Amino acid sequence: MKRQHGFTLIELVVAMVLLAAVMALLYSGLNFAARSWDVGDANGRGMVDRRVGENFLRRELSELFPMRWKDPTTLKFAFEGEKDHMRFVSSRPAGVSQGGLSLVSIEVRDDGAGPKARNLVMRRAMPDDEQKSFAPLEAAQPTVLIAGVDSATFEYFGAENDFTAPQWTDSWKWPNRMPEMVRLRIHRIDGPLPELIVRLNLGEEAGCLENAFQRNCRPRRT
Repeated sequence: MKRQHGFTLIELVVAMVLLAAVMALLYSGLNFAARSWDVGDANGRGMVDRRVGENFLRRELSELFPMRWKDPTTLKFAFEGEKDHMRFVSSRPAGVSQGGLSLVSIEVRDDGAGPKARNLVMRRAMPDDEQKSFAPLEAAQPTVLIAGVDSATFEYFGAENDFTAPQWTDSWKWPNRMPEMVRLRIHRIDGPLPELIVRLNLGEEAGCLENAFQRNCRPRRT
């Protein structure tokens, strides 16, 4: 009688163990590749969103307009520069269907998702013909420019008058003057971003209705 050849129980167990080990290694490799892809995709999208926010912020600051408040008793620019926030007037309108100038604020705000969930946001509102403050911005909805921000620090370059040398300061203390440049340092949760320095394109006389002399300037209407 011819003896039949086959696998022993031990050989089958060893083969199944090896197959299970190979499958586990294959699953781990595929899982690692998938997670790496997701992380890379998220980082790529995050970098694109950050670049878009930075470019939008640079363009917004470059279009700062030296409007004066519509108050005949004082000569005061519609500009508020502090270390942690900035409010100004932009030559870009508040909406697609709206014309004229717009009030703008930029600051870091909590988004309500947690103690460390903070974003650099912008608010925009349309001023009226007799606007004397940034009050309309309080009711404006914030738009996220850069997400995941730990802090944002503003600095301003300029001088108190034409006879003193300009310098950097962390708050703008001269309401009858406009800064020459604005610097913004942003620290995200994952590290600092390159500092942003923007020179104002329009001089102070751009907001005058009659002439280029500040003391004889009458506020321009929107």
